[in-house]
Amino acid sequence: MTAGVVDQRGSSSPRRVRAIAVRGALACAALVGLTRGGAAQTASANRIMLRLHPRMGDTLHTRLEQLTEITTSRNGSAAATPMTTSVIVLARTIVQASRKATTTVLTVVDSAEVHSSDAHGPAMSAQAERVLRGQRMLVQLAEDGSVESAADARGVAVPRDVAEAMAAMPSVLPRRPVAVGERWQREIPLPSAGPIGSTRSAVVRAEFRFDSLSGNGELAFVSMHGQIASDADVRAVEMSGTMTGTMRIDRMRGWMTESFFTLLIRSAVAPPSSSVGMAPMKFVTRVSQRLRTMDKR
Repeated sequence: MTAGVVDQRGSSSPRRVRAIAVRGALACAALVGLTRGGAAQTASANRIMLRLHPRMGDTLHTRLEQLTEITTSRNGSAAATPMTTSVIVLARTIVQASRKATTTVLTVVDSAEVHSSDAHGPAMSAQAERVLRGQRMLVQLAEDGSVESAADARGVAVPRDVAEAMAAMPSVLPRRPVAVGERWQREIPLPSAGPIGSTRSAVVRAEFRFDSLSGNGELAFVSMHGQIASDADVRAVEMSGTMTGTMRIDRMRGWMTESFFTLLIRSAVAPPSSSVGMAPMKFVTRVSQRLRTMDKR
């Protein structure tokens, strides 16, 4: 996913705040969805267990496309021209171990294209592309898709919040067998500054629904709707919004094969206490994201 705009030191400089917004969008988009899990059946006739259960040795080739639009304004002033950022990431997810309760995958970013209309966009985009290309991370996932542990290419442990940002939608699968039409809830953190050095400023309180099953029972279709709530500890920022999406799960292969999400965030960053009379900087962030996965056997 992407992130809201946060400057915890109280600065509301337009250039700095917009830069933070761009970094958040780029960093979160780049690695979002690279270790997504799918579902396999362990169920009765009417209920099935959606869980991560791929085959060892499988390799998933993923294509992530994300478009982010950020509009800024202050009270009494017209909204500025939206800043747009587009990201395309091609990656491989290699299954190194698949046990009953856990799965270990290696994610490798093969290519990344980042474009931004921001004045500082070319330099930031070029830097993001250089950082992303060849990025490698070893991640251990639970059956519901949540991250249990992660390490970078050097074997250095990655903090849980960073790993969850890189694993896209942590804990999206139900922990019990479900039937078509049933729902379950999850709280999903939204990192504010991307995977590296992120801080949690908001969460999505999401409800998932098992919408349907294909005629042969191999594909499961899931939808989600969520509300964004600000972290009470971040006093300088007010944030709200919504998130909707759909997912297609290949139960035979144990993978998420396609997903589409839209995100709308409204946020306001308070000026520093020394800026008497200055109105908060307001942001509207719109994100559309599509992830497609193709299994190469």
